[in-house]
This record gives sequence, C-alpha cells and structure tokens, in this order.
Amino acid sequence: MHATETLQNFLDFMGEAVMSERFEAYLTGVRLPLNIITSAANLKVETVEDLVEGFDDFCDMIQSQGVSDMVRTVMEARFEADDLIVGIYETRLLNGDRPVVPTFYSKIWLERHSGVWQASKIHNTTYNARWPILIHQVEAAHRPPKEFLN
Repeated sequence: MHATETLQNFLDFMGEAVMSERFEAYLTGVRLPLNIITSAANLKVETVEDLVEGFDDFCDMIQSQGVSDMVRTVMEARFEADDLIVGIYETRLLNGDRPVVPTFYSKIWLERHSGVWQASKIHNTTYNARWPILIHQVEAAHRPPKEFLN
C-alpha cells in the first residue's frame, strides 16, 4: 500500500473515532508518549489518562462548536522507513458546508508496531499551548508552513 493511501486510511479511521466518541478505537492509533508540536508549544501526552482527558475535552469542544464533519485530506506522504510514514495533511472542521475554523495543517509521524499504524508525533499550525487542542486557536493559513516541507 502506498504511504498516501495508508495515511488517508489512518486519518479517516481516527476522524471517525473522534466524531463517534470511541476512545478505545482512537487509542489504537496513538503511540504514547505522543509528541504534539503547535505554533506555541511542544507538548507531550504521556499517559492513557492524559489522552482520554484530552480526547473527551476535544469531543465536547467540537460538539459545542457544532462541528458535523471533520475532513482531513493527505497532501503528501512518504515512507521514511518500512515502519515509518511522515506526511502532511489539511484539516477542515465543518458545520454542514460552513467552516467552523480556518483550515489548518499538520505534519504527522506514523510508526507501525505489531502491524498497527500509530501516531507518535504531530506538528500542527494551531496556537495551542496545552492539551487538548482548542479549535478556536486556529489562524487562517493558505498552505502548510515551510518547516513542514523538510
């Protein structure tokens, strides 16, 4: 399977887990500790308890903002090793066809462990200084930042 297809399948699975509030499914796609880099901070989610708290808060937040669809689209992805994919994707959070926040971009590192792809690091263009990520801290960007393209 191509890196782009693998990453898109992963993003679709994780997005569905979030939108349907299925933490156990979401957990299978995360490699702890999870490193999250934003435009404001370098965060580390080290425990399942921290992950579930952030997951629940994020689900509550997107519901309160009226998010009906989370559309994440791979822009590029490549195998850095047999068990490592690095890719860039855009995220659109929508209420129907109306954006809830501006599109934002993420660079993700997926590692395969025991045949399962898991996110170990995510760098996104939000301005969050804490976990969970808050969707109101997103500024408009028309393309991924240059540092993502290395």
